Amino acid sequence: MSPRAGRALAGFAAGMLAVLVAAGTLAVAAPASAATPDQSGLPLEVLITEVSPQVLGVGQDLTVRVQVHNTGSGTVAQPRVLVHLDRNAFISRYSLDVWRGRGPQDALGSVVLQQDLTAPLGPGQTVALDLTVTASAVALPNRLTSWGARGLAVQVVDRADSARPRLGVARTFALWFPDQEVTATRLSVLAPVVGVAVSPYDDAWVGDLEQLTRPGGRLANLLAATGEHAEVTWAVDPWLAEAAPDAGPVTQAWVGELLAAMTDREVSLLPYLDPDLAALAHTGADDLLTAAIDRARNVAGSTDLPDGARATLAWPADAEPDLATAALADRSGQNALLVGPGRLSTPGVLTYTPSGRTTVTAGGADIPVLVPDERLSAALVNGTVGPLGGDATAFGPVTPATAAQDLLAELAVITRERPADARHLLITVPRDWSPDVSVVTAQLDALAAAPWVHTEPLSALVGLADPEVDRGTLAERTVTGTEVDAAALGTVRNAVQRRQLLAGIAADPPALLGDLELEQLAPTSVAWRADPVGRAESVAGSPAATQLLAAAVTVQPAEILTLVSSSGGLPVRVTNTLDQGVRIAVGLRPADGRLVADDVVPVTIPAGGEVLVQVPVRAVQSGDVMVTVELRTTDGALLDDSTQFQVRVRAEWEGIGTAVAASLLALGLVIGVVRTIRRGRTSRRVGPPAVAGPDALSPEEQESLSPDEETV
Repeated sequence: MSPRAGRALAGFAAGMLAVLVAAGTLAVAAPASAATPDQSGLPLEVLITEVSPQVLGVGQDLTVRVQVHNTGSGTVAQPRVLVHLDRNAFISRYSLDVWRGRGPQDALGSVVLQQDLTAPLGPGQTVALDLTVTASAVALPNRLTSWGARGLAVQVVDRADSARPRLGVARTFALWFPDQEVTATRLSVLAPVVGVAVSPYDDAWVGDLEQLTRPGGRLANLLAATGEHAEVTWAVDPWLAEAAPDAGPVTQAWVGELLAAMTDREVSLLPYLDPDLAALAHTGADDLLTAAIDRARNVAGSTDLPDGARATLAWPADAEPDLATAALADRSGQNALLVGPGRLSTPGVLTYTPSGRTTVTAGGADIPVLVPDERLSAALVNGTVGPLGGDATAFGPVTPATAAQDLLAELAVITRERPADARHLLITVPRDWSPDVSVVTAQLDALAAAPWVHTEPLSALVGLADPEVDRGTLAERTVTGTEVDAAALGTVRNAVQRRQLLAGIAADPPALLGDLELEQLAPTSVAWRADPVGRAESVAGSPAATQLLAAAVTVQPAEILTLVSSSGGLPVRVTNTLDQGVRIAVGLRPADGRLVADDVVPVTIPAGGEVLVQVPVRAVQSGDVMVTVELRTTDGALLDDSTQFQVRVRAEWEGIGTAVAASLLALGLVIGVVRTIRRGRTSRRVGPPAVAGPDALSPEEQESLSPDEETV
């Protein structure tokens, strides 16, 4: 048998032995390291915690710091750590994914270093070690075209277990860059700095904001991760700066740090309270967006926000807004519209990554649209390049070191796609982003140092010429169920207008109104999309506040009144429970024409007082008439007409009374005449002739005389 044939036979036998062992047809004693595997199928978790230098140059040693943790139930008797380097350059973003997604038993590349641990690794034990690969072992070519990402891996084996050599593995990238000049990829990073849903009728936002700004909270993490990186553009809701004096102590301190970190940073203001642009577009509430933009500018002028910050970026809540929203953004003076990562994607035939900018036509205008890169944005959100919202551990455990190398490898391949074309890309994160501070800090540090990346503010991308790549367009109109609707906005608008009318009767109207602009803007906030029930409750607070003011000046209910003359005054009692006087006009509105009330009576009611007002009326015809009391402003605007009472109009009683009185007078006259005549006739018939003497008695006097008296 030839030596070649002998080696082939030996290899075949070894392969069959491995198959039999794997199939369980050959009984073999289990080694000490045959532990229970973790989710990766291997019993050891290997974490790459540092790659130094991040960008490797000619003549430099490569140091990889790793942490090995035994998650299994057995002991690794003789652990050995091996460093692998795949010297093949990656030429596409897809090829990077192939490396990231390889299984735990797949190829790792050439072994460039092996190092044995000096002691066994028992269950639950962890060991950290530095693995230094010399420049001569790296042995990568130094040609100008050879720079870029290479596959880097670390595996752990047990020298005492030949049947199961690989116990743990981790993959990342080494970045190779011989000294040279490259056309860097321009990159903007945009992060939203937004608060919580706000209701004008309570201070629940204070506690909510304290939770977000305390250590570990979303806003605290955002500031910790990006605050030292002035290259990150912030899109800030100016409400945060305005609300700080009324917020809790933690929030106040956080706002102070936020404002300090705006030095030498580009800050783009969101419209005040971060309104839902789609909802405003779909309800025709352009005026509310104008108010929010104007208020953002005013807040910037009255707080420590940067003087030059303006609300020029339209950031809809939807990843893919519609053309109605785009048109609203253009009408309101915003100079760019932002879509979500992965939207308006490039044609499949495109072999390179274009700049993240395009143009759509809406409302007869060409509108610049900023298009974030989906994979790069996912890297900042998840720590791993991949679809936004995907599993961050899909390609293995994430550490700050691997997250940074992953992002640099992606940008290296993008830059190499068109090495002479300086494209401009965009990374964005969602409004609810709560970053892993250590991971994002490592990523941003890496971007700032990489020679093939040049970070720039967002305005540079806005001003970029359209790359003229056909990305399609947006839908004409798409309504999301969580938007605030026209009915809710109308409820608030009507309540606010009525309250303004009511407050006009007071001596100091502003003291009764509150912040009406805030009241109308609050329900439009994007933050309410996550809590439609809470938004509905907040909206209901607006008419409730108006009704509370309306109830402060009221008419006291009256009993049934009777009007017995053709004209007169009906009494109306009006009370004022406000702490300031009011000036109103009181009138009556009869239900039919039998009673007429043409005049209103102006009256001033003192604070906490009441006034009895006599309202003139005139009767036309008798009958029972229902009368409504009207409280109006002095200009005639109706304030309240909820009180009614009944009036019994008896206009004929006055005529009947006059007739009765006249009849009684006439009757009295007739009786007097008759009696006088009768007295005169009697004296001529029986009386003696008149003689000089005492005056004669009258009939009444005569009748008063006692029977035994006699006339003399």
